[in-house]
Amino acid sequence: MTTFHIHRSHTLGLDAARNLVQQWAEAAQCKHQMSCNVRETESGNRVDFERSGVHGALVAGAEEFDLTVTLGFLLTAFSQRIRAEIEQNLDLAIAEATQVAGAGSDESSGG
Repeated sequence: MTTFHIHRSHTLGLDAARNLVQQWAEAAQCKHQMSCNVRETESGNRVDFERSGVHGALVAGAEEFDLTVTLGFLLTAFSQRIRAEIEQNLDLAIAEATQVAGAGSDESSGG
């Protein structure tokens, strides 16, 4: 088994982070047939996810995301590729959410 952790800071704020986590869970269910359980807490959201050979959690707070993934034996050989893809997808989702949040603040400020 292989376990890895990915930490990303962000400037989205809590509401946008919650939205991103919900979208992430929906995508994981559709694209990767993950079973996802989303729990909302005072400080953020937590998604516990699993499918055959993979389980983990994504925790989102107002300023950071923490993702832990554990791969079963059969996927261990692909761990570097899987990690790189997850990092790329998470970074892209954060960048897109940041862009949307920035566009929303531009519109509300009249600019």
